Amino acid sequence: MIISLSCIFLLALFLVAAVSSLASSGGEQAYWSSTLPATNLTALENASLSGGTVSEPAITASAAALLDPVTGDMLYLKNADQALPMASTTKIMTGLLGLENCSPAETATISDTASAVGESSAWLEKGETLTVEQLLYAVLVQSANDAAAALAEHVAGSQEAFVEMMNEKAAELGLANTHFANPHGLDAPGHYTSARDLANLAAYAMRNPEFRKIVSAATFQLPWPGHPGPRVFENHNKLLKLYPYATGIKTGYTSRAGKCLVASAQKDGRELISVILNGGESYWDQTISLMQYGFDGFMRVEYAYAGQPLAEVEVGDFPRRRVNAVGSRDLVFTVRRDRLDLYHQARFYCYKWVPYPLAAGQEVGYLEIGEGDGSAQRVSLVSDAYRNRPSFPLRFLAFLAAAFSRLLSWIKWLVPGW
Repeated sequence: MIISLSCIFLLALFLVAAVSSLASSGGEQAYWSSTLPATNLTALENASLSGGTVSEPAITASAAALLDPVTGDMLYLKNADQALPMASTTKIMTGLLGLENCSPAETATISDTASAVGESSAWLEKGETLTVEQLLYAVLVQSANDAAAALAEHVAGSQEAFVEMMNEKAAELGLANTHFANPHGLDAPGHYTSARDLANLAAYAMRNPEFRKIVSAATFQLPWPGHPGPRVFENHNKLLKLYPYATGIKTGYTSRAGKCLVASAQKDGRELISVILNGGESYWDQTISLMQYGFDGFMRVEYAYAGQPLAEVEVGDFPRRRVNAVGSRDLVFTVRRDRLDLYHQARFYCYKWVPYPLAAGQEVGYLEIGEGDGSAQRVSLVSDAYRNRPSFPLRFLAFLAAAFSRLLSWIKWLVPGW
């Protein structure tokens, strides 16, 4: 009788274990939450404005944007998604593709088609040979249309093929309101961008050290065969002289686009990117106003960095495992000084438990910052490791171990002094 009961118990145990191992552990996924103070809390408290406000600059341009490229936060937007002509700010993409697809030492021969492109030029001549590096300086410093055409032909074989590359890159970067029709920026149907897209493109381009070096150059020279001296060019971006913190990037002007400027500036360890489209005669002053607004009116709030563990999440059953919840990106944000008191701490929400399988990088929660603020943000928290469903034998053994552990705890409770 005892043997029969034991067999029945073990058989039932086996069946339960088998069912458990063949199906994911059920149950509702519930969140638990906790607060996360800013790591630079003391600095935030000292910088907070008591009852004060930060005034936005008066921007008269058709469209404008101000970006902190480190955090990805847009600090100022005006008609930022409106499609507008971009003039020679086009050459940011042209120069970027030249750097990504060529060696600076490569040589290019100037075609008749390239040398014939008018308006702003480097006076290139058919048959002339220049390095890619020289063409890049002519494109980004002199804003030479003939050099842009020559670089496009060298990279892709034709300007038409290069334009396809430009639009492919725009799609890759998520520039939803941008389309290119040529490599130089002269007015053309289907050639447009937005202030937001230009800011994001410039931020991406400035990650390239060679691009950054070129757009900050005050002057450059090109040899000029058959002439008594070289061609000497001065950077069209006068902001490099007008604003002591300026580090680049590119001007633009056509009759349709008006005066445009994509600019970068660095101060106190922070860099900002600004965009002015169709800014009129005051576009230099508007750019400086945007930069001062960004540097003086905002501060970075730091909570944690990508990959830094914030909490543990339990995964699966039989056996139950754990992963760390980490930021899907650096948990650093740029916040206006008159809103800092809402950002002294953030709140994060994590699943208590998730079923097998769990992929590395799969969302397991989120961080919410600026609660109570109209600009509150959420950022995903993700798993830092992969947890696959264990094999049937392992789950069965783990279930047995758990069952006998629970049985032993019952016996200890029932039998005093065990």
